[in-house]
Amino acid sequence: MYIGNGAYCYANSASMLMKSVGEDVHPSLLEVLSGVGLGVTMYGNGSLFLHNNTADPDVAISKAMEIAGFAFTEVFSKADAECPIDEMKKHIEKSPAMLGPIDMGYLTYSPNHQFQQGADHYVLAYRMDDKYVYVHDPANFPYVRLPIEMLKKAWKAENIAYGRGRYQYWHSIRRVSNPSMDEIYDASIRFFQNIYENTGEIGKQIGAKTGKAAIEVFVEKLRSNEISDDAIGNLKFFVFQLGAKRANDFANYFENRNETLSQLKRQQAELLGLCHSLTMEGDWKELASVLEKFGILEEAFEGEIRGLHVHS
Repeated sequence: MYIGNGAYCYANSASMLMKSVGEDVHPSLLEVLSGVGLGVTMYGNGSLFLHNNTADPDVAISKAMEIAGFAFTEVFSKADAECPIDEMKKHIEKSPAMLGPIDMGYLTYSPNHQFQQGADHYVLAYRMDDKYVYVHDPANFPYVRLPIEMLKKAWKAENIAYGRGRYQYWHSIRRVSNPSMDEIYDASIRFFQNIYENTGEIGKQIGAKTGKAAIEVFVEKLRSNEISDDAIGNLKFFVFQLGAKRANDFANYFENRNETLSQLKRQQAELLGLCHSLTMEGDWKELASVLEKFGILEEAFEGEIRGLHVHS
């Protein structure tokens, strides 16, 4: 029953992009359809994330919009390309543009930007002039402006670990089909199955643990006091609070279609909220125990998803 904020920057920005053409698609639906919040990954640096290796946000939000029945133009540049300011300015005269990933460390309208270097983000740009880009930033900053020179640095995203290229943006969105909720559901299940089928193999390629195995390794490190300050900070400020929100939205998505999946995600949401509280309290022993329970639920959820049969 939770209603409130979450770090849904790409889903919120995509929802605003759709709203610019009169379409009302809720960010929570887009977040679920993106599949980003499915799975568990523990990277070589010891940090745990409640996401997979298959659906990076830039690719995943495009998939979500396609499942919902939309087409759009998406642009990205080669690593050595110049920032396409003039090109984007021409597009923005006709259509707002979603930009991302961008580096939050250069968003000078944010009072905390100097502490957010390397954090990825998405915004909706709706106007440009010779000095500024004007954006709706879903992280509590509507109608703000950013100097063009700062935009260039943020948009280059040199310190962001994913992306198909530099200076990614989406514009000229339009509805091309009107899928029913049954059709959207079937398409999403096929996509989720693909995520789970591929994330383990990708994990091996990049030296990351995935799924229940990632939880088990992380729990072992918790119990032996081998977790770094950076990994703990990641848990405190990002992983569990966002994970609980995502799990809650997945539970709502499945509520009237698959009671088993809905209940598994509802239980995960409750455990992740508890995990956040335990992290803030510094109760690592109890956190390890709760994470083990979460891992069991994650294994059950993955098995249920992979075993579903949907219309092709």
